Amino acid sequence: MHELIDRIVNLDIGNRGVAGLYGPARALTDEPLCLAAARSLAALKPGERVFILTGSLTRSAVNDRIAENDGPIGAAVLARAITLGFNAVPVILADRSILGTLGRMTELAGPNVMPLEEAEIATALPRFTGVAVMDGISSDEAAAPAECKALMEKYAPKAVVSVERAGLTADGTYRNMLGQDYTEGRAKLDHIIGVAAAAGIPTIGIGDGGNEIGMGAVKEAVRAHIPHGEVLCSEVATDVLIPSGVSNWGCYGVAASLAILAGNPRLAHTAELERRLIESSAAVGLVDGTTGMLDPTVDGLPVAVHAGLVEMLHNVVQRALR
Repeated sequence: MHELIDRIVNLDIGNRGVAGLYGPARALTDEPLCLAAARSLAALKPGERVFILTGSLTRSAVNDRIAENDGPIGAAVLARAITLGFNAVPVILADRSILGTLGRMTELAGPNVMPLEEAEIATALPRFTGVAVMDGISSDEAAAPAECKALMEKYAPKAVVSVERAGLTADGTYRNMLGQDYTEGRAKLDHIIGVAAAAGIPTIGIGDGGNEIGMGAVKEAVRAHIPHGEVLCSEVATDVLIPSGVSNWGCYGVAASLAILAGNPRLAHTAELERRLIESSAAVGLVDGTTGMLDPTVDGLPVAVHAGLVEMLHNVVQRALR
């Protein structure tokens, strides 16, 4: 079932070349990718923290407030599964300029966004409260390493997940799907991965274009299968890499595998919630990164495509738990 989950989230409907990344990524693990990622979360205890890095400033040359809905929606769904399933604390990290927008998106998925101090109280009480915490660093490049280290020390996460978060390329820039330099205004959260790796904390990368954190694990495949891959490929590798047709889908796959591992179908995403999140994303100010419009689409694909894929994953979970 877990292999099937991988195959579903890797469907290359946008014809980006991401299907060619699955084999190389799968060769780096001993089991299906979404299952390997879910194992890093399945042993979480109440109050323990998980980092979820996301937020693509898709038009940063215009301003640092325009972010796309691919990534934040997936992060919100994964945050829901983490708090609901384990009473743990998902900490969503992004550029400070978009934390408010991502917080609203997260709350639409169910968790209450609050400071860490309140989340710690909530997870210690006998009556459950779904929680999530938002945090980030500045766009000051020189300060980034110290700021990332401080976040790691403050939260002591048990795992780090990056979804649709651009990773630094060989020339020290961030590149979009067209190979264009869109470094301006971005917070260099990449340093979180290095600090986590040095501490032996599991890292998971989810991406759909070769330019995201995690793709450094399959650089040759990115160059071979992704247009402009030789320019845009991220140098940042993660322990587990989940190449997905749309980055949000990778989060849905991890949630599905997590539901099976935990024996709890409530952790799996639903088509009803997917429709609500996509349709609400424009209202909170997240654009379709492909079209640049505040439309209820993700990566140029309509709601029906995303909801249909989620329905397939949900059916896999139901069958596995019978």
